[in-house]
Amino acid sequence: MGTDKHGLLLGITTPIFRDADGRMQMELQTVSGLYAWRQHFDKMTVFTICHDQRPAPQGWTMIDHGQMAADGITIVPLPDTYNRRIYLQKRREVADQLRVLMEQADYCTFGYGGWIGDPGEIAAATARQHAIPHAVWLDRVESQVVRSEGGNGLKNRMKTAVRATVIAYNERRSVRAADLALLHGATVFDHFKDCARNPHQVDDIHFTEDDRADPAFVADKADAADQGPLRILYCGRASPMKGGIDWLRVLVGLKQRGIAFTARWLGEGELLNDMRAFAATEGLTSEDLTLEGFVADRQIVRQAYRDAHLQLFCHQTDESPRNLIESLHSATPLIGYRDFFAAELVDEKGAGLLVPRGQVDQLVDAVAGLDGDRAQLAQMIRNAGDSAAHLTREQVFRHRSEIIRRELPLMRHAGV
Repeated sequence: MGTDKHGLLLGITTPIFRDADGRMQMELQTVSGLYAWRQHFDKMTVFTICHDQRPAPQGWTMIDHGQMAADGITIVPLPDTYNRRIYLQKRREVADQLRVLMEQADYCTFGYGGWIGDPGEIAAATARQHAIPHAVWLDRVESQVVRSEGGNGLKNRMKTAVRATVIAYNERRSVRAADLALLHGATVFDHFKDCARNPHQVDDIHFTEDDRADPAFVADKADAADQGPLRILYCGRASPMKGGIDWLRVLVGLKQRGIAFTARWLGEGELLNDMRAFAATEGLTSEDLTLEGFVADRQIVRQAYRDAHLQLFCHQTDESPRNLIESLHSATPLIGYRDFFAAELVDEKGAGLLVPRGQVDQLVDAVAGLDGDRAQLAQMIRNAGDSAAHLTREQVFRHRSEIIRRELPLMRHAGV
């Protein structure tokens, strides 16, 4: 490992969970990502909110704090400052703690959420106050996510409007003031590029080159595209921002046209029960649809991508989800709502079909058209297999790290 790699202070948005014995759990892919970052910096200090004595969600794994420190990754748990009482009690203490960590680092990068108490917002505000060079890292437009997930009723709508307005203001302020804005994917980049002081598009993917379908697999999959019912997939959280109800409406439209299909949704979330109820009400049976919930086994997920004829997606907000890249790595075309990120991926090789957001009937037409033209589907499978060759875990983390080293001054040279 080269001596020019230096140290990175990294704020992440995924919380950790700590039990009564002090053992900590972290999301499995987050752990993987930290070790990918570590390949490009001599040492890392990572801060995030810690939930004490609360059960961790599915997909979290026990971490060996001491072993990670020995590997050059120090985890700093912060109080749950999303809790208003804790925020009011601890905000100055947390800001002081983060300032010390910044002054000990060579580079500072903060994952950013934007709501009051978000540790990325506290860190960014502290860095602004003390003129500390820093980057903010946004992987979605959080203010839009809040609007998409707001509840019904006047009170809920008012609370959602206030929350979204505050986050939108903080988002814009953070990217304007930061020395560097790392914006995940073309859609998030397009949303913030005009107000960011120094915007750079980056990507996020945990599939490696070994996860990519090889040419023989792609050829066999394309050759078999005319066989059997259409196999439709979505891999991701069952949350309102992912458009699960629209996704089901597309399936209902296909069934009404007499098109044979099998559909799978892999992913847990707060919308899953509503999706099950909607599917039952609309006559989608277990032969049509499987809502599988959380799937921990990475190989099962990878195989699900490879087995599918297409990934159908109905994203409701401006985000750049890595599941679209994972789909292309599996030679599975993308059929869904258009945004800058999806269009960039599809347009590279012609690996799918996109329609305006919210146009369910047009999505039904697109999928039905592919069912009726399996030769076109086969060509899209080949195109998907040829796409996104530059987007692997190794390449995207290297690219992100190079931008940080190039665009941020070393703290020791910054007069801090």
